[in-house]
Amino acid sequence: MDFCHRLLALIAVLVLAPAALDAQILKVVRPIVSESEDGPALERGASFQPGEIVFFSFQVENYKAGATGKVQLTGHIEAFDPKGVPIATRDEQVIGTSLSEEDKSWKPKLRSQLQIPSIAPPGSYRIHFDVTDEQTRQTVSEYATFPVSGKGVDPSAELAIRDFGFYRTRDDQNALRTAAYRAGDMLWVRLDIIGYKYGEQNAIDVSYDVAVIASDGRQLFSQEDAAVEKSQAFYPQPWVPGEFNLSLQSNMKPGVYTLAITAHDSIGNQTATLRADFRVE
Repeated sequence: MDFCHRLLALIAVLVLAPAALDAQILKVVRPIVSESEDGPALERGASFQPGEIVFFSFQVENYKAGATGKVQLTGHIEAFDPKGVPIATRDEQVIGTSLSEEDKSWKPKLRSQLQIPSIAPPGSYRIHFDVTDEQTRQTVSEYATFPVSGKGVDPSAELAIRDFGFYRTRDDQNALRTAAYRAGDMLWVRLDIIGYKYGEQNAIDVSYDVAVIASDGRQLFSQEDAAVEKSQAFYPQPWVPGEFNLSLQSNMKPGVYTLAITAHDSIGNQTATLRADFRVE
């Protein structure tokens, strides 16, 4: 072989070798976040709500098919909230099968259903996923994101009552600008408690007391442990929502009254109190 032929052969090796090498590298392709199993990708601008199920899938390329067509793949899928806290246990998917000659272009698909916690902060959630070819011991990992919208509560380093509001009915979306009622009315309240501590397995033990105080300081009503949230969960509940109503007595005199709410965190040994005035006209 003369010099020119040797040079051309060398160039061919340099050009073709990377492509041949790339063909053997395990790849993940077509990661899809969807609202239904094997459905279309989530539309741009759309988002999930707390409590909804996220459907996720991806496909695998350049895996090894053994001499008998044997395929062995192991994948993992795990989702995290905007702070990097996992929202559920890691899902493991295993594919073990044998391919026929006509299936040689088949791209395995790994699927998972991820449920967003019913109380979860809004923001960008991340899905970490990987796959290992058990025959070549190659592993590849990637991530995908999806948005969650809905209500958020400002964080607190210590126990705090947030987003307090008076409402006229249970179905009202906006709190009253002026908390004014008539004697005999039903008074509705919503609030959120945050900043409590967690025990083992993300246990929480939160409660609150309610009291109504007249303008002269007399306590007209009180109820300890008006609501109690005591639970454990894989995902640490970020806040405790509260809602209750009070029936104002028909003989209440016009004037300003104070609603006192005292929250307790038994695990963190913390207490927080909020006082808010309302008027009876």
